[in-house]
This record gives sequence, structure tokens and C-alpha cells, in this order.
Amino acid sequence: MLKRLPKNARVTLSILFIITGLFLIFFNYFDGIKSNIFNEKNIELYEQEIVLSEQVEVTTEDESVDEANKEVTTPSTKETYIGYLSIPDINLKRGFTSLDSEYNSLHYNVMLVDGSSMPDVKNGNLILASHSGSSSIAFFKNLYKLSNGAHAYVTYNGKVYDYKLVNTYDVLKTGTVKISRNGDVNTLTLITCSKTDNSQQLVFIFELQNVTNA
Repeated sequence: MLKRLPKNARVTLSILFIITGLFLIFFNYFDGIKSNIFNEKNIELYEQEIVLSEQVEVTTEDESVDEANKEVTTPSTKETYIGYLSIPDINLKRGFTSLDSEYNSLHYNVMLVDGSSMPDVKNGNLILASHSGSSSIAFFKNLYKLSNGAHAYVTYNGKVYDYKLVNTYDVLKTGTVKISRNGDVNTLTLITCSKTDNSQQLVFIFELQNVTNA
């Protein structure tokens, strides 16, 4: 069909295709940079909040200081992370926001799934999801490399929760995910898409091993 067009029109169309392709490539690249900067800055803010909180708690027991401490440790905006996930084996460190944050989305971050319990809830289950694949927001793209026994760490509210991977399984993409876990222990569940089958999702079940101060 392009051969029927005048030469000038074919050249113009070719240039437009090239420009469009370059735009998409650079948009994805800079979107990834923006996401990484957002992640790094918010983790820095989170860690600063933890340091300030510890300093306040050590210096005084006064009630007025306790109120100031609440302001420090509670995120003041929806953009602030409430914690972050770290998996050294795959060089992953990503923050997550509260459920009501506009940034609690697969398009921005590791997403906190509705129905999750925070790590400090007895026998609770923290559920996080993210994309796999090759895009700039595919934060769980290397989860498939993990084997049973791998460790994941969640920093939350001044504590580091150490989890060990105990089970991995596939489920069909149906809009819901059945989570098979031991309800008598604290767990971390990570969910992402299968790299080999677009109709499947991967579920990683981690069990709590240890809790230390951040």
C-alpha cells in the first residue's frame, strides 16, 4: 500500500513512524527514571522518619513529645512510603504506600493489596503485587529466580521483618488469587505475572523468621 503513495508521502510517513517509535522508547525510559527517583527519595524520607522517631523515644517520655513523635512517624502525605520491601538475592528494594494513596498502584510502585495485614499483626498476611516483564515498572521481574529458603525483608514502623520463602505456585488470572498459607504464622505474599504464560500468575509465600529494630 505504501508503494502506491508518492515518494514524498512515503518519506513523511516513514519519518512519522520513526519519531513515534523514538517517543515511545524515551517515554518509557524517562518514566522508569522518574519512578526510580521517586522510590529512592521516599525510602530516604522513610529512613529519616525512623531515625527521628528513635531519637525522640530515647530522649524523653513527655506526652507532648509523644504527640510530636506521632507526626514524625505518620506519613504526612499520600506520596510517603509506609514501608519497603527488600530482597537482596535479586537486588530489589522498593517502597509501598498506604492503601488509600493514589500511588498505591501497579503503575507506580509495588502495590499493597486490599485485605493485607501489616507485619505487626499477629498471624497476619502482608500481600504485595507488581508487574513482571521488561517494562520500567516491572519491579517483580526477577522473582522467578528465587528458590525456597530465600529471604525477603520488610521494613515497617521501625522494625525489620525477616521472611523466608516456603512455597511458590501458579494460579489462573481470574481477577482473584487464592492464597494458600499457614494461618498460624505471619506471612508475606508476593504476586506477579508468569514470565512464560500470560494466563497465569505466580504466588510466593514467605513465613516470618525474625524481627529486629530498623
